[in-house]
Amino acid sequence: MLRHLEVQNYALIDQLDLHLAGGLTVITGETGAGKSILLGAISLLLGQRADNKSLYDDQKKCVIEGTFSVAAYPHLKEIFEQEAIDFEDPCLIRREINPQGKSRCFINDTPVTLESMKRIGQELVDIHSQQDNGWMGHPDFALELVDDFAQNQVVKLSYEKAYKAFQQAQQHQEQLAQKSKLGNQALDFLQYQWEELDKAHLEIGEYEHLSEQVQKLQNSEQILEKLAQLANYLSLSESAAMEQIGQARQLSQSLSKWGQTFEQWNQRIQSLWIELKDLSVEVEGEAESFQLDPVALEKCQKRLDLLNRLLQKYQSKDIANLIATRDQFSEELAQYENVDQALEEANQALVQAENLAQEKAMELHNSRMQSLDAIEEILQASLQQLGMPNAQMAWDTQSTKLTKTGQDKIQLLFSANKGLAPKPFKQIASGGELSRLMLSIKHLLAQKRALPTLILDEIDTGVSGEIAIKMGQMLTQMSQKHQLIAITHLPQIAVTGQTHWFVYKNHEGEKTVSSIKTLEGEDRIDEIAKMIGGQSGYLDLKENVRKLMNANLS
Repeated sequence: MLRHLEVQNYALIDQLDLHLAGGLTVITGETGAGKSILLGAISLLLGQRADNKSLYDDQKKCVIEGTFSVAAYPHLKEIFEQEAIDFEDPCLIRREINPQGKSRCFINDTPVTLESMKRIGQELVDIHSQQDNGWMGHPDFALELVDDFAQNQVVKLSYEKAYKAFQQAQQHQEQLAQKSKLGNQALDFLQYQWEELDKAHLEIGEYEHLSEQVQKLQNSEQILEKLAQLANYLSLSESAAMEQIGQARQLSQSLSKWGQTFEQWNQRIQSLWIELKDLSVEVEGEAESFQLDPVALEKCQKRLDLLNRLLQKYQSKDIANLIATRDQFSEELAQYENVDQALEEANQALVQAENLAQEKAMELHNSRMQSLDAIEEILQASLQQLGMPNAQMAWDTQSTKLTKTGQDKIQLLFSANKGLAPKPFKQIASGGELSRLMLSIKHLLAQKRALPTLILDEIDTGVSGEIAIKMGQMLTQMSQKHQLIAITHLPQIAVTGQTHWFVYKNHEGEKTVSSIKTLEGEDRIDEIAKMIGGQSGYLDLKENVRKLMNANLS
């Protein structure tokens, strides 16, 4: 349930702060006042894509924030866990769009992807307008309708689990069958690849060590020359550093007895002399032992060339990756050794998994078929109340192979006129007829499950008079257990709302803005009277509207 909506800097909305109640809320206003803009803002909370063209002030960011009560939807907890989002009640959903058109999404202050926002948003809000009537022609529409009515959630989950296991068994069997088909030729090649890598005796860190050794051996003449020069500078020549530091050491010792500062100098020079002496011994030792070694160079270079060839051949980035490839070959060899037996076991497992999936699909099928007549009867009765006495329903059912939704292909056929056989929605029916059918379907489902917040955008298009009154009564009944928001131009529906919002354009500032206010008492009576008689004739209608509202409240 949507409890609070805040919109900043979106389209013609500068600032909007709405607190929402349960039951039926109606929204009225002149065409172009901004009712569709309000829906657009909510749609952004549900994961609709956006750009910076929708900003009221293109120098500021747009922020849309909704607070939802999710206590009535415990199934959402699993979705939140899958998306790594804290499940909290209330749930806070926020969308930000900067002037460059970049969007950020947050759920309970956790950054999420647009897909995650869409996945959770569609569980919280259902927006329906005439443009959405095309969904009724989608292959999944009738299945969802039937499953919701039959309350097949548990059966569906059981089938989906069995179907997933069947898919995995099928994939495993196909992999083993492919290996068996390839036969000895593939096995010999795999054996050759594994032996090639195994004989290389790969070790992590060896490549880096070899590269360093090759560099050193390739430049051994220069290294030997520079070692001799370094030893000379440090200790071997008359002006060597050791000789100079030794003289400084003697002087600092004689100075040390005449002050603390001189003593500190003496200690530091002593440390330098000790460090330099150790370094000199190491350099002299390296200079004496270092030798040119063409044989070692050739050996290291040959080993390095082998490693480079293997890295390139097996498209590996490093030795660790190459070792992983070798181990993978080893595992595949082990599988090949028992491939015939493994294939036989996989065939048996596949048959078992398919039989179980078929069994679960049949349970789902039977539950669906048992619900079709009841759905048809309820929808026809509902449509008769909405002024369609000749409406007819029929089901087109076909059996298919196993799919993620079962083995059923179901389509709801419809005819609004006497003497015409029911056909798919896209072939017949006007917008007004489809709107009444969709309202009937929503009314049917509202009695079967906890619908999210339902927003109906001018679903009353094409109806009037007594039919509009019946539609208002249906919306009132639906709103007893669900939050319902209806955008309407009909006074018969506007009068049924427990809350009434009025959307209007405000021209007082430098820029036109869309604003919204709650209508109560005489203001609401005036608005509904204007919807009937216009600006000039609404005064004479106020008393009738007042009586109608009192009758509706009672």
